[in-house]
Amino acid sequence: MTVLRLIAIALIFVLAAGAWFVLAGTVDYRTNDSSSALGERVEGLWGGPQAQLAPTFAAEAAGKRGELDVLGSDITADFKLDQRRKGLLWYATYAVDFSGAYRVKNTASTPATATFALDFPSAEGQYDGFIVNVDGKPVPVTYAGSSATATFRMPAGATALIETGYSTQGLDNWSYVPTRDGVGVVKDFALTMKTDFTDVDFPDGAVSPTSIAGQDGGKTMTWKYTNLVSGRPITLTMPKPMNPGPLATRISVFAPVSLLFFFAGLVLLTATQGIRLHPINYGFLAAGFFAFHLLFAYLVDRVDINVSFAIASVASVALCVGYLWMVLGAGKALVEIAVSQFVFLVLFSYSFFFEGLTGLAVTIGSVITLGYFMAKTAHVDWETVFSKPKDLPIAEPFSSGPR
Repeated sequence: MTVLRLIAIALIFVLAAGAWFVLAGTVDYRTNDSSSALGERVEGLWGGPQAQLAPTFAAEAAGKRGELDVLGSDITADFKLDQRRKGLLWYATYAVDFSGAYRVKNTASTPATATFALDFPSAEGQYDGFIVNVDGKPVPVTYAGSSATATFRMPAGATALIETGYSTQGLDNWSYVPTRDGVGVVKDFALTMKTDFTDVDFPDGAVSPTSIAGQDGGKTMTWKYTNLVSGRPITLTMPKPMNPGPLATRISVFAPVSLLFFFAGLVLLTATQGIRLHPINYGFLAAGFFAFHLLFAYLVDRVDINVSFAIASVASVALCVGYLWMVLGAGKALVEIAVSQFVFLVLFSYSFFFEGLTGLAVTIGSVITLGYFMAKTAHVDWETVFSKPKDLPIAEPFSSGPR
């Protein structure tokens, strides 16, 4: 191994890295270019993120207008998840059955005309089975824009139970906002969410549930407060599988790191075992590595993400190992190089499937690899390995087939 050859290998690495960055940019463009159009189509079919505001209760008694006293709220929301994939992205669509029961009191000393008003999450949404019941009896409802209003009579000092609800569908997350104008006080509040999925999550700034229990392959979450002072929404984020587009982009961006590890290991393995590989050989091996990312990037929007990864892995390993078998023949060195590719390409790339753990996995793998090569080369005479070609014994020329 000479310095000139090392420079040639480094140049091949730089060219391969450039190709990966171009591929990553292409996948990112395909993802972003289609996400807005596909997102609009999904929203058109299923609606967008839903945020239900608490209703308002007004009263007019003896010519004076005021508000009814809300003594308590009992809210339920049942979710059915329906994840949909469009192109390189997943969308977390869901159906929700919403119902609310509110206990209100007319604090005036005279009978009042009470008004219940509910703003729907979106004017473009569809709300099936909407009802307003007062003490178990339906009352007429009028609609204007995205709001529904119902009026009814309440005796002086009387209380009433107002029940409402509907079925609708949405995308990504659902929220209930118990206070409409910033921080407010909510009395005897209970909200129960039931899901048919277990991977529940809550965004930053939302209120965490007071209890969570598993039930029939899903979760039951409860928010229960006696006297809540808050201005934050209660939000549930729907789970969705890993998005193929962003994953393929990340793997392509960091592909040069895996090739750098592989080339370093290949240089050490061949140099310490008296095997001479030409820089052209390194170029073909880099192309074999690139074949993995190219296949994965264009299969992943057509085939399941794990199947795509398996196909790309088998194809790339077969290309590189088969090529080296024809160049070097069967032997211990071929096995070690095959294992190196599996570690540096397949395992390295698969670590990106575990969000938040990729850096740790790569660090652990790098340390283990470093230890292995340090132990393997501890007794190598590097002066001999990197001596000038004229000082080396004449090597047997490569054959065109296995040896």
